[in-house]
Amino acid sequence: MPTVTIDDKPIEARQGETILQVARKGGIWIPTLCHHEAVEPYGACRLCMVEIDRGRWWKVVTACNFPIRGDLTVRVNSERALRARRGVMELLLARCPESPKLKELAARMGVLGTPYPHVTEAQRNCILCGLCVQVCADVIGASAIAPAGRGVERTIAAPFRLASEDCIGCGACAAVCPVGTIVVREHEEEVEISPFKSRIKRKRCADCGKPVASELVKQALCRRGGPPVTEILAGHDLCPHCKRQKLVKELTSTGGTNV
Repeated sequence: MPTVTIDDKPIEARQGETILQVARKGGIWIPTLCHHEAVEPYGACRLCMVEIDRGRWWKVVTACNFPIRGDLTVRVNSERALRARRGVMELLLARCPESPKLKELAARMGVLGTPYPHVTEAQRNCILCGLCVQVCADVIGASAIAPAGRGVERTIAAPFRLASEDCIGCGACAAVCPVGTIVVREHEEEVEISPFKSRIKRKRCADCGKPVASELVKQALCRRGGPPVTEILAGHDLCPHCKRQKLVKELTSTGGTNV
């Protein structure tokens, strides 16, 4: 097994693991925003930059998507790495100066402000990391949103900035958003995905009639197929309470006791 030495601390790694994964295994903190276990890492926010030893010189790389292929020496807290990450955070604060989550992370990094002028926010606290776009396309398979516009007006939106017909109201985009820009608002008959203006009719529980997920989520799961989807669909028509009641009955009938 290769050994990754991070700030003089040797940590055993597996082939293909990333620097970020090895660092977390060793209890070494590296800040991230665009990294999420649900999607493939792609280094969009550049907040996880570290230095690696290339023999006669040191190279700055993104820790989230740099694979381990052999023994490696890494600097996380070198002056160059710290300066690079702080510079990125200062730029992010210029775009989203009022984001609570961004300010909290900045403070932990020792960044208390930005020397850059604030830009006009095209969308509430959006840092343009692209996680929502990636999870929508690669994990859900809907591709309902994408980057739009240029420069400081660049934003994430549905086509023509209208409610998307491809949105299924699953809320995956909100689940991965690192700064809380995307919000799922639940209404009596609809699920609203803000700020994308999408409103999708909700299904109702087959047993008690309470609203549950959107009707389009089940259709999307059916298109994807596979054993995991079959398991999900088994209780998709029920609300959490009715699912539990059904499980209790099944376990009681088979002699089980743990629920």
